[in-house]
Amino acid sequence: MAKKGFELDQVLNFRMEVEKMRKIDFATAKQEFEGANEQLMKEEEAMSHLIHEFADKQKDGISAAELLLYADFSRKKTVDIREHRQAVISLERKMTEKRETLLDAAKDKKVLEAFKDRKIRAYNQGIAEKERHFLDEISIQKTGHGKR
Repeated sequence: MAKKGFELDQVLNFRMEVEKMRKIDFATAKQEFEGANEQLMKEEEAMSHLIHEFADKQKDGISAAELLLYADFSRKKTVDIREHRQAVISLERKMTEKRETLLDAAKDKKVLEAFKDRKIRAYNQGIAEKERHFLDEISIQKTGHGKR
């Protein structure tokens, strides 16, 4: 007797592939977020260094031209940091969405795997029941032949 296959194997394989793709998407989004966040931290650190440098220059005395240069650079750096912070927030949202999509794909796969396991268990129990019934029949036939 040939073993009966799982009817939804193709669907399960598809779900596994979808989960694999979602893992890749999530990993990519996470890398982008972490890279952007690291860059933001470096920019904020550079801004902090600039502020300290400016404070030191003010103590020593600073010309109007240098003051203007520091002010312009500081303003530009502040705008850059604000834009970068918005990009990081956007990438974090994207990463969260990818994580949710991955979790949904994993749940879909798990449901099918559990269904497959139940079907295989039921099939194996059915086979075992048929074997017991067959062996009982043989036993009955043997004991019946011995009494004649």
